[in-house]
Amino acid sequence: MFYRMTRIHFEDDNFDDLLTWAETARARIEALDGFLFADIVVTGPGEGMVVAAYDSEASFQAASAAVAGVVGEMAQFLTSEPHTHQGAVAYSYGR
Repeated sequence: MFYRMTRIHFEDDNFDDLLTWAETARARIEALDGFLFADIVVTGPGEGMVVAAYDSEASFQAASAAVAGVVGEMAQFLTSEPHTHQGAVAYSYGR
């Protein structure tokens, strides 16, 4: 698996608007080949992380242009430029 992690900052008062917008982007993101899931995690007041998983780095790369467009649309709800990191899973466990 390959992950894209994007740190975001937002106004707490507008977070519900961000989630409403995210729902409008759902179908476009879910249609990407190799896309597995995306979660928005609130990590503190006015800040969070969008974590998205792909089945492979190739799928991640192929989706990058489309995702950049979606992130560009999301910018209207953010208070600063998002910072993205990516990488392959090195170790994993779960139930």
